[in-house]
Order: sequence, then C-alpha cells, then structure tokens
Amino acid sequence: MSAENVELVRRCFEAFARGDLETFYEAHDPGIEWTTGSDEPDPQTYRGAEGMRRFTADTAEAWANRFDGAVHFTDFIDLGDWVVAPWTARLEGKGSGAVVEVYETYAVRVEGDRIVRVIEYRTTDEAVEACGKRAGELN
Repeated sequence: MSAENVELVRRCFEAFARGDLETFYEAHDPGIEWTTGSDEPDPQTYRGAEGMRRFTADTAEAWANRFDGAVHFTDFIDLGDWVVAPWTARLEGKGSGAVVEVYETYAVRVEGDRIVRVIEYRTTDEAVEACGKRAGELN
C-alpha cells in the first residue's frame, strides 16, 4: 500500500502547489488534522474540511504567489503509512513585495485512500525522525 500512499500524497501536493485546491481537498479525510510548524507566527491545528479551507486561505493571505508554481516538492519519502514530503519555495510577500526562500517538510499520514494527518516540520530529518520515533503518538 505504501507506493499508493506516495502517489496519493504526490498528486495531492502537486495540485496544492499549482493552486488546484479542489483536487487538494478531495485527497483529505473529512476528519483531517493539519498542524502547522511550531515556529510559525500563529501555530495551530486545522481540522476537517472547513479547517482545510481556512488553512489554504490563511496560507494564501500573506503570499502574492503562493499558489502560482512557487512551491516545489523535492521528494516523497515512503515510510509506510507516513510519507515525508520536503519542499522549497521562493515566496513574495503580498504587502511588502519582499522575496523569501522557504524550506519546509510535511509528514503526511495516509489511511485507506485519504490523508488523515499532516504535521509541518522545518527539516526533513525532523520529520523522518518524528515519523519513526513517535509513530504511535502521531497517529
């Protein structure tokens, strides 16, 4: 099942990166939980379909080019029920026009044919370690 998990996550996040939000939303379980990085300005956990719509709105709010091909996923690492997806982006601030290089990694939990949990990490190593050491806790 893990090859299918990787493909599901790949399709979902590539849709996200190009702004195809309906395809992105369809890949998520109705009970999805998405936790932003602990070092974010307003770290939080978004829950359910409405939470995912808030997440994409919040994400798009600060960046002029967030869903305009600025995000590039560099790998999809198969860890069984978890897929680790590092990405990079060159984002432009809506208000300031300042350009920022962003590096982040998503740890993505798949059950059946849906994404049920996403946790954001700064580094791939952090995400891989969390998936391995705390798998039971992160479920």
